[in-house]
Amino acid sequence: MVVALAVCIFTGATAQKTGVSVSLGGATFQMDDMKYLMDIILISYPLEGEIISSFPPYFSGSVNILRQIYPHLRVDAGYTYTTTGARANYTDYSGTIYTDMIAVSHRLGASVNYSLIGSDHLNLSLYGRLDANFTNLDITSSINVLSLSSTTHNKYNSISPNGSVGLEFLYTFKESAIGIEGGYLVDLPGKLKNRETGNKLLDPNDRQRVLTSDWTGWRVGIKGIIWIK
Repeated sequence: MVVALAVCIFTGATAQKTGVSVSLGGATFQMDDMKYLMDIILISYPLEGEIISSFPPYFSGSVNILRQIYPHLRVDAGYTYTTTGARANYTDYSGTIYTDMIAVSHRLGASVNYSLIGSDHLNLSLYGRLDANFTNLDITSSINVLSLSSTTHNKYNSISPNGSVGLEFLYTFKESAIGIEGGYLVDLPGKLKNRETGNKLLDPNDRQRVLTSDWTGWRVGIKGIIWIK
C-alpha cells in the first residue's frame, strides 16, 4: 500500500525539482508489552536482579527521495531505521544472569509536506507520513555460574502500519537545505512471531494474548537536503 502510494505520487507529479534528504536523530518508544515481558523474565530469575535499561530514547535515521511539486507542496518517499532495547542483569561473585532485548524497526513509507510559512531562505512546514513498519526483535538470555553456562537466543518479527505528523524547519541555500524536524508517530502494535518456527510470542500469564511491538513515540532529528538538477 505504501509503495503503491509512493509510486503514484512520484509518477503523477509535475516536478519542479528533485532531491535527496538525510535525517539523523532520536526517538522515544511505547513498547508496553516488551517492558511487561522483561518484568516477567526478571521475576523468573532465581536471585533478585534489576532492569538496567528498558527501551530508552535511542537512534533514528532516514533517507528519502523528495520532489517539490509546487512552492508550498513537497512529497517524499524512503526508508527509516530505528533501534532500541532493554537489559536485565544479576551479578555476584559466583556468576551472572542477564537478558538482552534488541529491537530494530525498518520503515518504508511516503509523506506529504505543506509549507506554512516561507521565504527565500527560511521555511516552516507541516508533514504527514504513512509507513509500513517491519520489526526485528532478538531476545538473548544467559546464565554463567561457576564453570557452567547456558544461553538461549530467540528471534521474532512483526509487521504493522504507522502514521506520523510533525513540523519541519529548514534554512535553504541555492542547491541544498539544512534544518530540524520533529513529530509524533503512532504505531498500530504488530503481533510478534518467531522467525524460525512461526510460533506467536504469547503472554506467559495469558496464553490467549499475543505480545506486540509498539514504536509509538516522539521523533526529532537534524535534516539535510541536496537538490538534484
